[in-house]
Amino acid sequence: MRSLDKSSEIATKPAIPISSYIELVKKVATLSFENKDYLLFYRGQKINYVNRAGNSSFYPSIYRTNNENLTKELLDIKFKQLEQASKLLIKKLESHKDIDGSLKELKNRKYIRWSILQHYEVCDTPLLDLTQSIRVACSFALLNNSSNGFFYVFALPYVTNRISINSEHDIVNIRLINICPPLAFRPYFQEGYLVGTDDITIDYNDRTDLDFKHRLVAKFELINNDNKFWGNQDSLEQYLKPKDDEFENICQYIRKEIVEENNIELMFPGKWLNSYKFDDGRKGTETIEIKNINEYYINDKLMFNLDSIIINKEKQTIEFRKVGIGSDNRKAFNSLKIINNNHYTGIESNNTQITYTRL
Repeated sequence: MRSLDKSSEIATKPAIPISSYIELVKKVATLSFENKDYLLFYRGQKINYVNRAGNSSFYPSIYRTNNENLTKELLDIKFKQLEQASKLLIKKLESHKDIDGSLKELKNRKYIRWSILQHYEVCDTPLLDLTQSIRVACSFALLNNSSNGFFYVFALPYVTNRISINSEHDIVNIRLINICPPLAFRPYFQEGYLVGTDDITIDYNDRTDLDFKHRLVAKFELINNDNKFWGNQDSLEQYLKPKDDEFENICQYIRKEIVEENNIELMFPGKWLNSYKFDDGRKGTETIEIKNINEYYINDKLMFNLDSIIINKEKQTIEFRKVGIGSDNRKAFNSLKIINNNHYTGIESNNTQITYTRL
């Protein structure tokens, strides 16, 4: 356990084992005293996720990469997917009878839209879920009576408003229960907060600046041998995602709509001729077909899976990433303009000119 100036060191070290809830509360009490200039927040995880250096890492979901490079093309598509989900959220809530009082603010403030989409796991956002409840974080760490889990403590600037923006620390902190409509139950049970970097943009100097490990003041491994961690206390697992949460139903609808809007198989029915020209002048053609939602076949052989798909019918554009199968590490982005239903043209990675024509 350390103060905030030792946060980078804490991320590199093993978690401190804790075998009881009461013991953890006592440790947090000490941390609160040692960091009295900050407010403590908590996060529980079943797994201690680490970066390539083996250090604990806490990126908002939109900046996570599964240890691959986060390219500008990939991040650009992720933000476009977020914008697509935001529009669907507004569209769905416009027809909801119990949302009128919150709709105007939802339309005007991106942090409110992003907070809802992140907390209900609709899509990746620039925000990280935290809580002010020790018990909620422990319940997430020990889901399904797991024998162990991880509990993290973060020191953040004091919250001054329901959406607090601290320009000195470049942190935005959103208190969910003050921005969510009352038909959203989950934030109340989870005492949820969303945090991110202020003035978020696709362009940044160093991605590690977006990692909340810089705010980490303690890392514990919860030991739950024979389910003894809780003692006389109780897990809140059964309350974390209440079944009668109407907002969860709304978000399930949005997830389904996103999948349907970005169904690339429907945009490429049958077989197509792919004509390409490399930056060095070389040319070629191949017959392609997209099957099973996102499988990319070349001359009847499965060669790529497609991900990061975003189809904008209003702007008449299609974007996606081709990812090689098995040991094939190739990745290539396509950015296409819809000329008509049978003809798309645009650019693939490395400035390769590419045209798809329906056969």
